[in-house]
Formats: sequence, C-alpha cells, structure tokens
Amino acid sequence: MPPPIDMNRFEQLKATGDLPSPRGVALAIIRLTQAEEVSMAELARVIKSDPAFVGRLIKAANGVVSFHRRAVVSVQEALMVLGLPAVRTMALGFSLLSSYRKGGCVGFDYARFWSSSLLMALSMQVVAQRLRVIAADEAFSLGLLARVGELALATLYPTDYGRLLLESQRFPELRLSDLEQQSFALTHNELSAAMLADWGLPVVFTEPVLYFEQAERAGFAAGGREEGLLQCLVLSRALTEICLASEVDQAALMPPVLKLATRLGLGRDDFAAACERIGREWLEWSKLLQLESVAPPAFGSLVQKGAAAAQARNEAPQPVQPVATPLVESGMRVMVVDAEPAVRRELRGLLEAAGHLVVEAGNGREGMELALEVQPHMMVLDWAMPEMDGLELVRALRATKMGRGIYVLLLTQVEDDERLVEAFEAGADDFVVKPVRPRVLNARLRAGQRVVRLQQELERDREEIRHFAAELAITNRRLQEAALTDALTGFPNRRYAIDRIQQEWIASTRNRRPLSCMLIDLDGFKQINDSHGHDVGDMVLRQAADALRVALRGQDVICRTGGDEFIVICPDTELDAAMVCGERLREAVEALVVETGGPRLKLTISVGVAVRDASMEDVDALIKRADQGAYKAKQRGRNLVASMQGAGSDESSAGTAGLAV
Repeated sequence: MPPPIDMNRFEQLKATGDLPSPRGVALAIIRLTQAEEVSMAELARVIKSDPAFVGRLIKAANGVVSFHRRAVVSVQEALMVLGLPAVRTMALGFSLLSSYRKGGCVGFDYARFWSSSLLMALSMQVVAQRLRVIAADEAFSLGLLARVGELALATLYPTDYGRLLLESQRFPELRLSDLEQQSFALTHNELSAAMLADWGLPVVFTEPVLYFEQAERAGFAAGGREEGLLQCLVLSRALTEICLASEVDQAALMPPVLKLATRLGLGRDDFAAACERIGREWLEWSKLLQLESVAPPAFGSLVQKGAAAAQARNEAPQPVQPVATPLVESGMRVMVVDAEPAVRRELRGLLEAAGHLVVEAGNGREGMELALEVQPHMMVLDWAMPEMDGLELVRALRATKMGRGIYVLLLTQVEDDERLVEAFEAGADDFVVKPVRPRVLNARLRAGQRVVRLQQELERDREEIRHFAAELAITNRRLQEAALTDALTGFPNRRYAIDRIQQEWIASTRNRRPLSCMLIDLDGFKQINDSHGHDVGDMVLRQAADALRVALRGQDVICRTGGDEFIVICPDTELDAAMVCGERLREAVEALVVETGGPRLKLTISVGVAVRDASMEDVDALIKRADQGAYKAKQRGRNLVASMQGAGSDESSAGTAGLAV
C-alpha cells in the first residue's frame, strides 16, 4: 500500500487560508458539536437559524429511517436519528456546496461536480443500508465529501488546474492523478483524505477515500471494514457515472457494475430497486439544493439488459480479457459487427486465417457494449445495420475514451465520395467495398495493423515518460522535504519555520484571527554538552523533541531553529491559550528522564510566549516579543513560561535543569 499524503504538505496548503472551509452557521454548528458538553436544545437553536439547513437535515434523517417508522418532522428528531458526527459532517458538506457553487477555475465543471457528489452521497447511503458496512447517515456524508480534493485544487490553483484538466481531456491516455502529482506534489485523492482527516473523520473513512479511484493499490485486509467501505465507494462512483452518462454509455457501463454489485451480495432485483430509489432521491435532493439534474435512467430495464449482456459474454466460446498485451506483431483482437451471420462467418474465416483473434456482434448496440468490454485493436463493421448503423456506432465509439484508440474499418456497398467523406468525418479510419475481396481486406488489415502497432509503441513511450515524471516528482518532493527538515529531531527546520510563520501571518491578516508563537530554550544544554559530550547532547535533543511533540496540540507547528532552540507556531490562538500550551510543554520536559546509556539526565526549558497585536508591523516583531519572553524566563530562574504581554500570566512553576540522577 503506498504511503498517504505527507501532512506537512497539507499543512502548507492549509496555512494559505484558501482551502475550502465551512462558513457562517455551519461553522458554528461544527464548533458546537466539537465541544465536550453540548445540549441538543442549544444545537437545535443554532440549526434553526438556518432554514435551508433545517430542511436538508430533516430530509437526510428521513432518508435513513426505516420505512415503517413515521417521518421525522423536527430538528430535535433529526438530531436523535443522525447523531452529532453526521450532523457536523453534513453541515460541513452543505456549507461547501453553498459557498463553492462557482469559482475561478475555467476548466472545472462546478455544477457537474456537485451533482456527482450528491449522487455519490445518495448511492453510498442506499448501498450502506443494504450492506451494513457503516451507518447510512455516515455513508451519506462520506459520499458527499469523497472528492472534495478536486474542488480544493480548483480553488487553490484555478489557472494551473484548469490547464491540467484541459490537458487530461485532450490526452485521455494521461492519468489525471499523474498530472496532479507532477504539478502540485499531491493528488486530489490525497488532498480529499487529508481534508477529511483534518475535519475529524476517522482513519477507517479517510483511507478508503484515498484509494477508491485506484482500488487495486489499496491492499486492505479481505473482509475488513476498510475493504467493505472501499467497495461501497467504488460501486457508488460507478452508479454516479451511469446516471450522468449518455444513454449509449449507460448500457455499456452497467454489466461491470452489476458484476460488482453481485460480488458484494446484492441480488439483481434488490440492486435494481436500490438504483431506482437513488434516481428518485437524486431528483428530490436536486430540487432542494437547486442543482441541475437530468431524468435518471430506467434502472429496471438497464439492469436486465446488463445481466443479459453479461450472460452472453459468459457463453462466448473464446472470451477475451481486456488486459495489457504485448505489441501487436502478428495477430490482433478484431471485432466483426454485421447483421448477416453469413458475412460474419466469411470474415471470421479470413481473419483467423491471417492469425487474428475474432469476436462477433450481430448489431451496433451489441457491438458497442462488447467493444467496451473486449477492447479490440480493430473493428470491422457494416455500414447498414438495424438499431444502430455503422456510422452511429463509430460516433459512439469516438465519444468514449477507450473507443478513440480502436482502428475502424467500415464495410460499404457504395463508393460515393460524399458518403465516404461523411464516414471519415464520423471517425472511420478506412473502408472496404462489399462484396469483400480477401486480398484487398488483408492489405487493409496490414495497414491498420501498422497503425495499431505505432499507437502501442507511442503509448509505451508515454507510459515510460509518465513513470519517469512520477519518479522525478517524488524525488523532487523528497529533496524539498529534506531541505526543510532537521535531520536530528525530524522537526521542520529554520527555513521552513520562516516560510510557515509568514503564511500564518498572512492568513491571520486575511481572516482576522489571532496568531501566537513560542520560543523554547533548553536550560543548561551547554553544560550537558561540555560535561557529557555531543553524543549525549544529541540524545537529549532527540528525547526532548519527542516529549514536546507529544505535548503539542494538533494545530500547532514546532520547528527546530538551531542548537537548543525551538519555535512553536500557534494559529487561531490567543495569549492565554498559548500560555496554557506552553505550560504543558514545560511540564512534559520537566517530567522527562533522558536515557543516555550512562547517566540519566533531567531537563527543563524556558518558554517565551507572544501573541500578535496592533503594535506589531511584521512577523519579526512577533518573534522578537516571544524571544523577550524567553529571556525573561531565563532571568527569573529558568524552567518558566513567560510573556511580555498580558497580566498575571507570565510565569509558571519552577524546577531544576540539567542535573544527573
């Protein structure tokens, strides 16, 4: 399993203040639900101040109650049904939807993003109710936010991400995640998982979000909760794509989705009923949230057709698996699509005699479905066919990512210039006149085979370039991390600290939020070095760093700025709270017994604390004020927390420093 996102990178993005975040009443709800003691009455009062959220909350609650229970009609009932974690996450999701319906990323389809996110939420809710992997309310929230990393990248880098999306559309063979990794040193999946973790969702939810678009990389234990949740996300994403796809693509996408549903234990009728419910609720929710929607597919007939198509594949004498194959040198996978069995038999004989593997289809619709599954190198198809003629089939193929790479040979009974021009403009590569002459057909096949081989060689070269670019991006990222990391303690170094506190200063200015910092000196460290040597000094630094790391809050950032000095950056923190945090750090180090393999040493620290105020023109003024606090602590006997600001909060209990025990 590949490692998750480096949280240092996420913290850098978070410090910009530009990541999508909740606002207004939603922010109040989230903060209230995070409190240790919150009454339902108080929470209901805050929720009722936002009528739109009230309606959404009650509808969500009715979506998870049993059919035989009476409907939820009040906020208090909805809170009892959903629980605080689900309410908090729903408030977050709906707040983002309200605030980020539009944006500055030209290539990002905001309306489609929210429609697909809503479909993911509803699909997750319905699937989870049947499979009982997680609670339905949690599933709804998870589905709604599973792809929030895409929105975040569009918000953080509107110009660059728009260009990247356009490049991905123009060159479908390029993976979006590879492009994101090269451009931003992280993917939208990694960013989604990191944002959900930052918002308080447990690891059992965030890890499946990290991998559900590349499930083969996950490596979860079979039968575990993470694996079950991953499969629910995969199935929900597939159902979302079906709902938003064209009618032709819907039929082609259903067989593999039905196969996954069956593997998860969903019977055909039960699955069809679940899909119908998703479609109905999608229309209702879209009206409630003022999102654009289209008529959902007729899932009943779609599931039946998908099952019939799957059964037909299983009965095929030589099923072809769509796996990566070596370069075409002799034979190709060729699909023959013609309504006349006699013509198909004749073509099969000619093609197999030339060493090709042949798959047949009797009409255009069947050919389209089979092509998406088999992924042939070449298709030989008749122009005149019932249901979907050859020209319509060519256009449908070229509208799909997979179909753009298939070499299409069109069979026609006329050589009219206008009709041939129409065929080439639709996407055909070549044509053969009926009745087919074997020597002409073989010559056309050899020409097509050369094109297919060149395409494969080009794809191999592109894959090597993608692989090289991904390795280079990872190497550059590691070099950047090494340049910003202190090798001894593992903390960020002085260079990172300067950049980070500048970012926090900017965010504090923009959001009008407090910003505090602490400067920490190890008391008597020079004496330890002089008495016991630098090796022992390094041990002291490492173990002191570990103690500080454990005692810090999750939002704080600690860096080693040199020697025995550390700085702690405390976003959204007033002076009193920073003093309390500084005291906790002092106590953690004072309680530490440093194991050196020889003498066991005691250690203390002096901490200076400062908060940004109106008199400070820049970051340097804030750091200088904290440094004055640390000097004050040293003057007063060390092992203290001190500040040059505030009253009555400039020191804590004293101790001893640097003594052997």
